[in-house]
Amino acid sequence: MSPRESQRTRGLLRADRVVRATGLDLRAWRHAAGLTQREVARAAHISRSLLCNLELARARNVTVRTLAVLNSVLGHELSVKGFPVGEPIRDAAQVRLLDRLRDRVHPAFRWTLEAPMPIAGDLRAWDARLDGLVSIGVEAETRLSDLQQLQRRVALKQRDSGVDRIVLLVASTHHNRKVVEGAVATLRQSLPLDTRETLLALGRGRDPGANGLVIL
Repeated sequence: MSPRESQRTRGLLRADRVVRATGLDLRAWRHAAGLTQREVARAAHISRSLLCNLELARARNVTVRTLAVLNSVLGHELSVKGFPVGEPIRDAAQVRLLDRLRDRVHPAFRWTLEAPMPIAGDLRAWDARLDGLVSIGVEAETRLSDLQQLQRRVALKQRDSGVDRIVLLVASTHHNRKVVEGAVATLRQSLPLDTRETLLALGRGRDPGANGLVIL
């Protein structure tokens, strides 16, 4: 199963669990209010059979709109919020960015895409990992935004994966260069090597000696 397929499967399983749990809540709230399924279904403008299937955890393709209305009818408010549990899929621009770096890396380094953390149940992964004389985690960014949050995230990955070095790989765009210029002092504290120094070492199959920021 590809990483993209596993992410989709995880999302579908999560959706099923949420719908089942919501159905059980709806039944409990309906009973507490002394209402029949017909009364609740009529108030929500849905069929009684759909409500019945929801309460019995048999419904699958239920819209958020329907769940929100049912919650409201029974005196509750539906809340939906996402929480970070893993890495997003890579888009085409990120794939091209990683390919540009790979073309500059010496074959002495073994290249692995989406290299997971060596921790059971941890869904994070490096966008790429290089293993040779040293191990290097690569984080690829096509558009920079919150640099502090990004630096914290990468530092935690380095700590938890045990890699020797990290490379923050950034697409060479006007926006990204302006962001880097505005925070270069902060970036250099955790990423002391620049593009030229980092690529020179990687191109020769050597240990860069420190973490690096590469703009390609």
